[in-house]
Formats: sequence, C-alpha cells, structure tokens
Amino acid sequence: MPKHLLASMTWEEVNAAANEHRVVVVPVGAIEQHGFHLPIDMDNRGVMFVAEEAARRQPEVLLCAPPIHYGFNEHNMDFPGTVTIQIETLLNYAFEVGRSLALQGFTRIVWLNGHGSNGPVYDLVARKVTNRTSALSAAVNWWELAWPAIEEACEGLPESVDHAGEFETSVYLHLSPELVQMDRVVDEMVSAQDGPAWRFPNMSNQTPVHFMDWWSRMSNSGVNGKPSLATPEKGHAIVEFAIDALTGFAQEFKTMSVPPRVDHKISSRAD
Repeated sequence: MPKHLLASMTWEEVNAAANEHRVVVVPVGAIEQHGFHLPIDMDNRGVMFVAEEAARRQPEVLLCAPPIHYGFNEHNMDFPGTVTIQIETLLNYAFEVGRSLALQGFTRIVWLNGHGSNGPVYDLVARKVTNRTSALSAAVNWWELAWPAIEEACEGLPESVDHAGEFETSVYLHLSPELVQMDRVVDEMVSAQDGPAWRFPNMSNQTPVHFMDWWSRMSNSGVNGKPSLATPEKGHAIVEFAIDALTGFAQEFKTMSVPPRVDHKISSRAD
C-alpha cells in the first residue's frame, strides 16, 4: 500500500507519487471561535480528517499534503482565539505552495477548504496555479461536497447549520466527542434580527449579494445555528459522504483529458 501522506515520504517516494500522477489535496482551514461549546480548531479538524481519510482509502488516486491551518478571518477577530491572515498574504503564500508542488511534477492540485471566508481566496489561488504553472488546480469547499448528506441528516435546515450549529457540532461529536461541551450549547439564529436576508450569513440559502459584517454585530455566543440538534450519527453520515465525494471527484480530475491551448492572438503569429 503506498503512503497517503506527503509529509511521511522521502524525496524518492515523492518523485514516484508525482510520476504516478496522483492528485495532491491540500486541506486548508482556520483557527476561529466556534461558540461556547466547540474548540477553535473546528475548521481544521473536519477538513483534515476528510482529506487524510480519502487519501488513505484511495492512495493510488490521492495524496494528502500538510494542511494550511490559518485562514482569512478578520470578521471574527472580536472573539478570543481567532487568528486571521490578510487576503493578499494568504493568496500569495498558498500560491507558492501550489507552485512548489507543480515544480515537483504534480499536475493536479486540489485545495480542500474548511472555512467559509477562505472560499473566494482559494478560488483565486486555484486559478493562479492553473494560469501560472504546468499544473491544473481546483478549489473545493468540503461541506459543499457533503451537502446532500447535510440536507438528509440535519433537522433544522435551512438555518441550523451555518456556524457552530447542527452540522459542525455533529462532525466534531463524531470525530472528537470528548472535546465538545454540550452542556455549554447555545442555539442562536442571527436572522432573528431585523434586516434583509442578505445581511445575515446562511450557508444553505445563498443570495446574489456577497456581504460579511463583523460577527460580533450579529451573534453574542459566536453561534449561528442550532447545535442542540447535533448528534455523532449525523456527523458520521456527513463525513462519510464527503470522503466518497472527494475520491470520486479526484478520480475524475486525475483522468480527465486536457486539450492543448490555442493562441489566437495576431501578435503570436510568425511573420
């Protein structure tokens, strides 16, 4: 069985993995508040498990790189424990990681994201890697891979699952229940405040307006959702669905045909 973690390999094994055209998945998360009941590493814990387990189960397809633990998190800085990386710094740093992987011979690089506000940044990182290197790169939010399972498992949709709510608490109860303080759970729905729907985050009901206010203006506990509905069984179903979805996508990404570029500019033609 080939190794599934890049960090555990020798350089010769890395060469072999690149030669096998394995898809490199880089889990990316954040350190931020998750209410009174969850540890601040939620966004890392979930995405790292999905990435590492998918690679462990399908090592001929996937190779899991070391994670990028910190993300863009300015809106949560009023809550202790939150760490934020400026957008430009994060974009440039992640691009250099992707560029390095491409220079090592990997041709498919996936950024598996576990933090909502990272989404636009890693979309741009993936585009930049594709445009500036010989590799193809894609960005995926892991909860979107798992969305059919979230819809099936969670009882309080659409508003129960946004932040530290039914979805994330269920995942943490499945992965590390001893760290979840269910006696400290608070259900808080930010949409109960006055204002248009686009003013309040809701991961299951996207609006055409992209807006994120300071989180402390919306939530007293840090929660947006209903963690009281969480169970480890729901978390297990969601995580397993995400792992299967990631391996399916990676197989498609690995084997898809890539037509050659065509330069149609007049300036590129020979005299």
